[in-house]
Amino acid sequence: MRGLLARLRHGHRRPAPGEPDPILEGPVRRTLLRLSAPMILAMLLATGFGLVDMIYLGRYSPEAMAAAQLSFPVTYLLMALSGALGTASTSLVSRLLGAGEQRRARNVALHSLLVVGGLAAVITPASLLFLHRTFVPAGVDPAVAEGALAYARISYLGTFFALFPQTVNALFRGEGDTVFPFRTMALALALNAALDPLFIFGPGPFPELGVAGAAWTTVVSFGVASLLAARELFNRARLIRADRAAWRWDPSLLRGLGVVAGPALLANLATPLSIELINRQLTPFGTDALAAFGAGSRLLNFVFLPTIGISMSMLIMVGQNHGAGRRDRVRRITWTAVGAASLLLAALAIPILVFPRAALGAFTDQEALIALGVPLVLWVTPARPMLSVVNITAYWFQARGQGLAGMGPNFLMRVIMEPLGVWLGLRLTPGLTGGWIGMAGGNLAGGLICLALLAWRMNVYVAATSRSPSAC
Repeated sequence: MRGLLARLRHGHRRPAPGEPDPILEGPVRRTLLRLSAPMILAMLLATGFGLVDMIYLGRYSPEAMAAAQLSFPVTYLLMALSGALGTASTSLVSRLLGAGEQRRARNVALHSLLVVGGLAAVITPASLLFLHRTFVPAGVDPAVAEGALAYARISYLGTFFALFPQTVNALFRGEGDTVFPFRTMALALALNAALDPLFIFGPGPFPELGVAGAAWTTVVSFGVASLLAARELFNRARLIRADRAAWRWDPSLLRGLGVVAGPALLANLATPLSIELINRQLTPFGTDALAAFGAGSRLLNFVFLPTIGISMSMLIMVGQNHGAGRRDRVRRITWTAVGAASLLLAALAIPILVFPRAALGAFTDQEALIALGVPLVLWVTPARPMLSVVNITAYWFQARGQGLAGMGPNFLMRVIMEPLGVWLGLRLTPGLTGGWIGMAGGNLAGGLICLALLAWRMNVYVAATSRSPSAC
């Protein structure tokens, strides 16, 4: 515990000359856990932004809360884009550092920031031109529709601030530093929580902005995070930094980012697509069924998201060791991550299984919704560790620069197995419980398929010892 606290205070320390690099040579389990601890905390903090906004908006008005929820599919694109570019940056930087190409790794940083600037220059004005009330379903209360539109437009005005710190943090993760990204996220969340009541309710000299205030606090918070990230980017003690001497226009680096970022973006969009497919099947059961699915999904995501910290730490270690040509170590890292993530998810799931009503009560006080959600929690939670297998399989491919292969596991689970499981369950067993049983079955089947795929490709990968590190 003291070691973790020391790392959170002092940040990442590069190995001294002659000192072994823990990512390439240190104990696999200890290094994975050391990298994962800040990442797990960061994942918990990431869920806090939407949660804090909803808590304050729920106290402001039901219309404001509905407006923020209604704009989610539109604003999620920014989250998906920043996550995809971040994954690509971490993957490429870690591979180059593992291969000893520090100068090219710094050039990746400069090319990544060029991509961020280009995306912001296109997306921000496009949002002003094309974001209008047509994205709001017909029949929605006009006040809610206007609030959703305002929330989305303000969010897209902050496109640069949404992309920049996340990309810089991803570059630092490729270097092996998971502490600075955590500290930046923690500060941004604290600022968001402090500003939300001021911008939403407008006490004293502050204007009362309602749902628009929640959007502005997020933009301001990520703006401050951008300043911190920019300052750290010029830290000459870092391997990855803004280095003009390293700059050289290199289209191959952009291709290296694109082959991972493009498929990763599509994979990230699999989640809202899965929710939409399941929502359509639950609609005949009424509003309470949809609300119960929403509350249960938020609970299951809160349990699942911390395990992504282990998956992302695995991506760093696999990327560097793959770049260094250490295939057998890549195998040890991957299977260690599978075990650690599955155990963590199982441990987090135990309180949910023991106290499902209390867990759902954190998201809703409606007894009817809790009653509908309890079977969802009891059936799906035991199968949820399989999502860890799916994510690790996806990150294993992405760490090696195989973006299209990395897209497959998430699409298989989210777009095919989960909705198909619900469809079959509703037809084989009457009532909503059949859908939840089918969803659990889809999770199990998708996870087992990905586990078999990972084992097969791992054996092929390790057996190809005579090939270059970029093979397979």
